[in-house]
Amino acid sequence: METEDRKLLTLVQKEFPLVPRPYALLGESLGLSEEEVLARLVRLTREGILRQIGAIFNPGALGYRTTLVAFAVPEALREEAARIINQHPGVSHNYLRDHRFNFWFTLAVPPGKDLEEEVKDLARRSSAEDYLLLPIKRVFRIAVIFDLEEGQTGDGNFTYSGTIQNPDPRTVKLVRATQEPLPLIPRPFREVAHRAEVSEEELLAWIEEMLRRGVMRRFAGLVRHHRAGFRENVMVAWRIPETRVEEIGRALAREPGITHCYERVSYPRWPYNLYTMIHAPRRVEDRLREISRRYALSDFLALRTLREYKKIRLKLFLEGNGENSAGSAPPREDRPN
Repeated sequence: METEDRKLLTLVQKEFPLVPRPYALLGESLGLSEEEVLARLVRLTREGILRQIGAIFNPGALGYRTTLVAFAVPEALREEAARIINQHPGVSHNYLRDHRFNFWFTLAVPPGKDLEEEVKDLARRSSAEDYLLLPIKRVFRIAVIFDLEEGQTGDGNFTYSGTIQNPDPRTVKLVRATQEPLPLIPRPFREVAHRAEVSEEELLAWIEEMLRRGVMRRFAGLVRHHRAGFRENVMVAWRIPETRVEEIGRALAREPGITHCYERVSYPRWPYNLYTMIHAPRRVEDRLREISRRYALSDFLALRTLREYKKIRLKLFLEGNGENSAGSAPPREDRPN
């Protein structure tokens, strides 16, 4: 990948300009013309390196409940289970991992839906013999910003100052419009504003407000880590004594290569309470050993991906899926993942 491409991809992940002509401003930062920035982003999208540029929301701030789920599905029924799980509109990531609990997926349900009942129903239809519901208790780090020049850096904006319990039609329309890929044209926000039936100025002001309140975590570019050079990753479930969770959570969140670090619900039969995603260009096992030695952590599971069944952006307030489109649902219940 060319140096200019690396710089551009890093910049759109970290500091995407919220101005009428964002690509021109990016070009000024990099010594490139607006036309060259757009041409590079179009090519990087076509090559599958850049997934999209757009809004990344905190689902919990908009009334959603989310969780990580693990299913234990018999091998003979795996393909049918994958099909059933993937069909759920609230499933954005679904992986086969090397454990008895072999299916690991994220699930989000909109206001008015019962998260536990949705999981129960999916387990029944997927022929899962057992399952774990693993909602987030605390976030130490949530970000997938791949610094293509120096390593990786985090995002940090996870907390939100309040919730929009019953989003009005305008909010729903703006969420739907801004979560879609930002057009690669000179005045992209004008087109998005037209879809949302607001002015360009109103749209940019709304994005700024959502970022300030933490309802929107970032407005940024997302890259596919495999194609950007970070080819290896592993999810690690750690068993940490309660007295050390904060210390270890904060320490692991600062470690290069760790893009996610969460404290999750644990159970007597599943005592793992801290989860991390570790990404590396190569030899991720070496990185895991180094981290475990540094903090004297010996009780953990490295859950390697055997197959990626689904990986998409979570879309909120989808039409045609029974999700509320304008203030028709009761207040939200809670947070996580």
